[in-house]
Amino acid sequence: MHGTRIVYDVWRPDGPPTGILLLAHGLGEHARRYDHVVERLVGLGLVVYAPDHRGHGRSGGKRIELHDWSEFLDDLHRLSAVAIAENPGLQRFLLGHSMGGAIALSYALDHQDELSGLILSAPAVDVVGGKPRVVIEIGKILGRFAPGIPVETLDAKSVSRDPAVVAAYESDPLVHHGKVKAGIARGMILAAESFPARLPSLTIPVLLLHGTEDRLADVSGSRMIAAHAGSKDLTLKTYDGLFHEVFNEPEQEKVLDDLVDWLRPRLE
Repeated sequence: MHGTRIVYDVWRPDGPPTGILLLAHGLGEHARRYDHVVERLVGLGLVVYAPDHRGHGRSGGKRIELHDWSEFLDDLHRLSAVAIAENPGLQRFLLGHSMGGAIALSYALDHQDELSGLILSAPAVDVVGGKPRVVIEIGKILGRFAPGIPVETLDAKSVSRDPAVVAAYESDPLVHHGKVKAGIARGMILAAESFPARLPSLTIPVLLLHGTEDRLADVSGSRMIAAHAGSKDLTLKTYDGLFHEVFNEPEQEKVLDDLVDWLRPRLE
């Protein structure tokens, strides 16, 4: 895609499919960290397509380097076209976590006529974290002219309260353990800045899942989406005390149950 090799996985149910779901993972990780989530989705009859974003996991491109946010959106659009061609006539859902949540929201705002629902797990839409405005503006300039410059490190211990999850994350060779680069940070900032004005046009069903103790993507981002989106079918689920990866917290089964319970009636 755009000369970059994008690796993706497809899971299919044993019986007749009920729909298609595209899954967009978060910053620095890869799609196979969601196998346990996919298992529950396939159990609903969904055909799941999950790419490793460019510069991530098994896909091509310089590690965690991005020139323009539209590259992520174009990659997802091409994969969506593949999914539609392989599964004609099925309704489509989109699930994104963290940075993948910001990608999914951007995509949905451009293509909601193609979607039956949007699911956002800890969407990274409040990414400035109280930083001074001058720092943000300098970061955007760096991201434009020097996208490969490393600017910030993610704290692995903020991913989950489960030590086993953190240990697996830290030892995973497909996870990026270095600093976030300026180009991808700029893309996330610009996307986040665009959302408040665009959200009133979002009218498809939306499910938001977010831990209240998320230190990587503050829960205020999900609350902002809930407050500004035009959808009349919007559910915000916040989980007291949970960290960033709600699907990988000790309470993950509760979160996965909420996900399944939201999807099931929309697939009937």
